[in-house]
Amino acid sequence: MEPEIIDLGEIGDHADPGGHPRRPARHLRLLAMACTLLTAASLSAAAPVRPIFEQVAVLDLTGSAAVRLDAVELVSDLVLVRGDEALSAYALDDGSLRWRLPQAAVRQRDVVSPALVPGVLVLTDDFEDGRSSVSVVDVATGAVRWSTPGSVWVVGEYALDSRIRTVSPGDHAPSEPAAMDLTVRDLRTGRARWTLRGEPFAAADETRTEGWSVTPRGEFTVYDLGDGRVLRRGKVAFPPGEAQFATVYGGMLVVSSQLSNGDFMEIRYDTLTLRVVATTGSPLRFACGDYVCQVGDAGGNRMPLAVLDRDTLTERYRLAPGMHLIPTTQGAITVAADATAALGAPARQLIDLADGHPLLDLTGWGLQLAFDESRQALLARPTPDGTQFARIENGQVRLLGTLPPVRQCYYAAQRLACVYGGNRLGVWSIAAPMS
Repeated sequence: MEPEIIDLGEIGDHADPGGHPRRPARHLRLLAMACTLLTAASLSAAAPVRPIFEQVAVLDLTGSAAVRLDAVELVSDLVLVRGDEALSAYALDDGSLRWRLPQAAVRQRDVVSPALVPGVLVLTDDFEDGRSSVSVVDVATGAVRWSTPGSVWVVGEYALDSRIRTVSPGDHAPSEPAAMDLTVRDLRTGRARWTLRGEPFAAADETRTEGWSVTPRGEFTVYDLGDGRVLRRGKVAFPPGEAQFATVYGGMLVVSSQLSNGDFMEIRYDTLTLRVVATTGSPLRFACGDYVCQVGDAGGNRMPLAVLDRDTLTERYRLAPGMHLIPTTQGAITVAADATAALGAPARQLIDLADGHPLLDLTGWGLQLAFDESRQALLARPTPDGTQFARIENGQVRLLGTLPPVRQCYYAAQRLACVYGGNRLGVWSIAAPMS
């Protein structure tokens, strides 16, 4: 295809005597540049500008619940609202009602979303007469998969259905505690896999997915929680006195006795080595980005949080007393450890996680950490005009906008759901961070 030729006539320069093309005259270059800028500006003005905050739904919850701060929560892509007569699930994308599960009058309803079984909810209803029941509900549809009276303890992919066994005098001495049985069920289907018989104590180790049965003499049997296979047996010593309970948590076997003067004493054992674990000064360690965070206590006083090297566990630095650390995708943010606020944990500083060096003052902001696995964080603070939101981009606080005064917010998947104006629940979309 031949190129189109535009004849500039008398406007152009005279031909170069040497036959070489001449550069456009200076005033033509300026004109071309101006046209280019005007074209770009017009295209920019014509392109739709997506707002950072855009309200996609407003739900009127009047009559369905007197909305408390703990009555709304995020599960998967749903906003769950616990009312006096039903549990309702709304889509986080547009606020549409996905399903509603009616309930009888109960004193309290607890809703748990198990981490290892993301497709179900565990509902525990406590009734006025002291009874309780548990229902396992499909997240997507609200259908009840299975239910059982009593209480259920969720451990990994299993539901432990607790029953107290009636003990005949021939089995144990009358002074010993009543024996406990734990029926191990598949959490998704409710199918009973096996029953852990307490002798009389029964417990489960969530860290290793094991079941334990312990006698008042300290003899124990450890089972695979999935199929009931015996893994090992052993013996530990209860404290002096009358054995009261034995339980397992956090990799520790804890046994307790009541002394003759009425006081209680406990001993903690490491579940693998059976060595006695100190009751004070034992640090708790957890992942902090590329490092390890450690908290502990000394003589009952909480020690400041320390950041350790992941490989050597050598201490790199400590935070000020009363401060905690939350790693986010926007950086490590320190918050007041024991303070609470409706708009999130009170933020203090953005710091360099490697050495603790302060990078940005965040005083006055509340930290809203995403409920999903993204570890995105929003900042929120009250203003005379409403509630202001921001996020950290390129090491700076970028204001996103102002919403009506809110009571509580839930953030996930570029969506923000907030309770405001009495019984209204608003859902806003949030533009993705600038790359």
